Amino acid sequence: MRISKLPRRITLGTWLMVAGLAPEHSAFADDVLAGQYYERALQAYREQNNDEAIIELKNALQQNERYVAAHVLLGDIYLQKKSLSEAEVQLNLAKQMGVDPSLIVENQAKLYTYEIRYNDLLKEIDPVRFSNELRPSLHVYRGNAYLQLNQISEALNEFDSAAQIDPSHVAAVVGRANALLKRGDLKGAELAADRAMQIQPDDHGAWFAKGSIKHASMELEEALKFYDKAIGLNPDHVDTRLARAGLLMDLKQDDKAKQDLEYVRKAYPFEPKAAYLHSVLLERNGEKEAAAKELVIAADTISSIKPEYLSAHSSTLMLSGLVNFSLQRYDLAAEYLRLYTKQFPEQSGPYKLLATILLKKNEPEQAIDLLRPIQMRNPQDQRLAYLLGNAFMQAGKHDMANIMFGKAAALSGGDDTIQTEIGLNRLAMGQEQAATQDLETAYKKNPDSLQAGIPLVALKMSQGDSESALQIAQALHKKASKNLTLLNLLGAAQVSNGQYKQARQSFEKAIESDPNFLAAQINLSKLDVGERKFDQARQRLQALHQKEPANLDILVELAKVEQSAGRLDAANDLLERAKKLDSKSLLVLLASVDLNLQMGRTTEASAAAQAAEAVDKNNLQVVDALARSYLANNNREKALGVFVRMADLARFNVKQLYKAARYQIDAGDYYEAIKTLKKAVLVDEGHIPSQIALVEMELNHGKPVFAASRAESLLKRYPKRAFPHQLLGDIALHDQNFSLANSHYQAAFELEPDTTSLMQLFDSLHKTNQSDKAFALLEQWVKKHPKDYAPMAAFANELLQIGNFKEAEKYYDLLLKQFPNEPQFLNNLAYVYLNLGNNKALSLAEQAHKLAPDQAATNDTLGWILVNSGQIEQGLHYLRNAHSLQSQDPEIRYHIAVALTKLQRNDEARQELEQALKTNRAFNGMEQAKALLEKLR
Repeated sequence: MRISKLPRRITLGTWLMVAGLAPEHSAFADDVLAGQYYERALQAYREQNNDEAIIELKNALQQNERYVAAHVLLGDIYLQKKSLSEAEVQLNLAKQMGVDPSLIVENQAKLYTYEIRYNDLLKEIDPVRFSNELRPSLHVYRGNAYLQLNQISEALNEFDSAAQIDPSHVAAVVGRANALLKRGDLKGAELAADRAMQIQPDDHGAWFAKGSIKHASMELEEALKFYDKAIGLNPDHVDTRLARAGLLMDLKQDDKAKQDLEYVRKAYPFEPKAAYLHSVLLERNGEKEAAAKELVIAADTISSIKPEYLSAHSSTLMLSGLVNFSLQRYDLAAEYLRLYTKQFPEQSGPYKLLATILLKKNEPEQAIDLLRPIQMRNPQDQRLAYLLGNAFMQAGKHDMANIMFGKAAALSGGDDTIQTEIGLNRLAMGQEQAATQDLETAYKKNPDSLQAGIPLVALKMSQGDSESALQIAQALHKKASKNLTLLNLLGAAQVSNGQYKQARQSFEKAIESDPNFLAAQINLSKLDVGERKFDQARQRLQALHQKEPANLDILVELAKVEQSAGRLDAANDLLERAKKLDSKSLLVLLASVDLNLQMGRTTEASAAAQAAEAVDKNNLQVVDALARSYLANNNREKALGVFVRMADLARFNVKQLYKAARYQIDAGDYYEAIKTLKKAVLVDEGHIPSQIALVEMELNHGKPVFAASRAESLLKRYPKRAFPHQLLGDIALHDQNFSLANSHYQAAFELEPDTTSLMQLFDSLHKTNQSDKAFALLEQWVKKHPKDYAPMAAFANELLQIGNFKEAEKYYDLLLKQFPNEPQFLNNLAYVYLNLGNNKALSLAEQAHKLAPDQAATNDTLGWILVNSGQIEQGLHYLRNAHSLQSQDPEIRYHIAVALTKLQRNDEARQELEQALKTNRAFNGMEQAKALLEKLR
C-alpha cells in the first residue's frame, strides 16, 4: 500500500539576514564558476547562439558534473541540432539526477518521436502526471505515436483529451484530422483540418493535413500545392517531406522526390520509410544493387514492427517465425506466422506455434479465436485440444478448459493419470490452486499415487494448510513405511505443523535406516539452524563432508549454516571450494550470489549471476539472481530486460509474477509492470498484493477507470479490510474528490488503525481544510506511539508550519538522534534555528546539502541562505539547481528573482516573478514577490 510521503522541504518564509556566516575557505569556488558559465550559456541560448551555449555549458559541467540545469539546457540544444544520441545522454543524466520531469518531458517525447520509438513514448510519457499547461502537447505526442502504430481509436482519444483541456490547441485538431483520414473518413478529416486553419492559418500541420486529404482523394496537383505550402512553413517536417516524395514519385518527378528523401535521410537517419522509398525509386530506375542496399537498411530498421514488408517472400516466413520464436522475439515471430497462416491456412503446425506465442504473451482470447476453428477442422489433434484448454484456462474460462482437457485426455488413449499430469503441468506454470484441485482429484481416485500425493503435500504446506499436508503425508507413509522419501516428507509436514520434536524423530529415523540419506540430514541441519543450534548443524554437516568431500549439496548447506551464524568469510571459503569442484553448478553459483550480496560485494555477485545465466538462462532462480545483482550494481538498463524475461518465464506462477512486477515498478518500467500484474491477477484473483499493486499502477501509470472498477470489486470481496478503502481513497484523491477520499481513509483507519492509514487520513484531512483535526489526530497518535517516527516527523512539520518553533525543535532533536543523517530533518531544523536566532542554521543547511545534493529542498535552502548573506552568485547556482529539480515551485522562482535583482538583472527577475505569481499558488514570500514585481515594473 502506498504511504503518502512527507514533504522533503519546508519552504522558507522571511529569512533573517545572516552576516559573517561564510565558510572559512572557498568551498563554493567550483559551483560559483559553474554558475557563471551557465548564466553565460543561458544568455547565448536566448540569443540563438547554440554553439557558444554548448561551449559554456560544457565548461559549467567541467566545474560541476551534477549541475542539473546545465544538463537540461544542453539536452534541449542537442535536440534542436538533431544530435539525438547526445541529447539522449543529457536527458538521461538529468533524469538520474532527479530533474523535475516537467522540464524535460516534451523533449523526451520529441526524442522518442525522432527515433521512431513509439512504444517507448507510450510507455513512459503519461500526461496525467503533469499540469494542464503541459498535458495537451503530451496527449498530441501520444496521439501521433498511436497513429504511427495504426491504433486509430487510441489516437483519437488522445487528441480529444488534448482538445478538452485546450480547445484552441491546433496540433490536437490537426491530429484529429490525420486520424480521421487514416480511418477513411475524408469528410470528417477535412472539417477538422479547416477548423485547424481557422485557429491558426499559418500552421504547417493543418496544411499538411489538407494535402493528405487531397492526396487520398487523388487530387494530386492540389495535394502538391498544400504540401509545398506546409514545407515552406516548416522545411523540417518529416511526414510532409515523405508524403511529398511519394506524391512526386506518383507524378514521375523522381529527381524532386529524391531531394526530399535525401533531406529526410540526412535530418532523420532513424526514419526507415525514406530508405524504403529510396529503394523503390532506385529499383524502378534500374539501380538494382543500390536499391538492394537501401532495402536492407530499411529492413534492419522496420523488420521488428513491419514484417509485412517481407510478405511477398512466403518461403521465408515460416523459417523467420521459427527462428524468432527460438530467440524469444515473440512479437516479430507472431507477425511472420500470421502472414504465413494467411497464405497456407490448411497447415495446423504454424497455428500451434502461433498459439503458444500468444499464450506466452498472455493473450489467451486471441489464442482461442485462432485455435477454435483449427481444432474443429482437426478434432483428433491432441496438441490442439491441449493448447486450446490452456488458452481457456488462462482466460479464466475454466469450464471450457475442462472440456478441452477432457478431449486431450481422451485422445491420449484414456490414460487415467491425465488428471495428475494436468495438475503437475499447472503446478509447473505456477497455478497452485488449480493444480491443488487436480491433484486432490487424482489422489482421491488413487490414494496410492505418489505422483499425485507427494506434490500435493508440498502444495498444502506452501499454502499454509499444514494440517491437510500432515494427514496426506501420514497416509502415504503408513502405506509405505519403509519408503525413506515418504518418511522425510512426513518430517517436513511435521515441521510445517510446528511439531518439531516429532519431525526430528522422523528425520533421525530416516537417517538411522540410511546414514547416507542426505535429504534427511540436510532437513535435520535446517531444523538445528531454525532452533539456532549452529554448532550442532555444523558438526552434522562436517561429518557428512568428511565422508563425501566432493558433494556440493553438503558444501553449500554448510556454507548456508555459516552464513546464518554470521560467519560470512567462512561461508565464502566453503563456496569457493565448491566452485573448484564444479564452477558451473547452479546450486553453488546461486548461493554465491546471495552471499556476495549480503557481504556488499556487488561486482562478485553480478559475476556469479552471469555465470549462472550462461549455464541456464531460462531458470527462474537464475533470472531472479541476475536481476538482484543488476539492481545492486545500479545497472537499470540491463535489469529492465531481465525483468521482462522474468515475467515471461514466470508464466502462471503468481508469486514469481508479482516479484517480477515489483522489480519492474522499482525500476520505473510501469508499462511492463502493468502487463505483468494483469497476468498475475488473471492467474489468481485472490492474490491481494498483486490486486493492490495493479490498482495503484493503473491509477498512476495506466487507465484510472480500470483502477476504480477493480477497487470497487475488491471492496465487495473484502468489506472488512482496510486496503480496498485505501485504494478507493487514492482514486478519489487522484480525481481531486477530497471529501470522498477522506471518507474512505477514515473508514480504513477505523478498520485497521496503523501508520499507513493514519498518514493517509492525516493528508486527506488537510486537503479537506480540516487542519485542526489533522493536527489533533497526529498529536494523539504521537503521544501514544512515541517510537513511530513517520507520524512524529509529520507532527514536527505541523509545529514548524504553525510557527511553534520551540516544540518543533524538540521533535527534530528526537528524530535526529534516531536518524542523524536524514537531510529532511537537518534542513527543517536549519529553518527552525533561523527563526530562533541560532547561528547553526548555515552549517546545518550545508550538511543537509552534502547528504542530499540532488534534492530541491537542500539546494533551495542553501541557496537562499547564501543570497541573504550576500553571497549572491554562490546562492544563485544552488537556486538554479533547485528549480531544475522542482520547477513547479513558485517560491524557488521568487528566490531566483531576488538573487537576479541583487545582480541588477531586473528583466530576468521580472520574468521569474511573473512565472511564480502566474501559478496562483500560495507560497512563503508571496506578498514580498508581488511588491518586488510592482517595483520592477
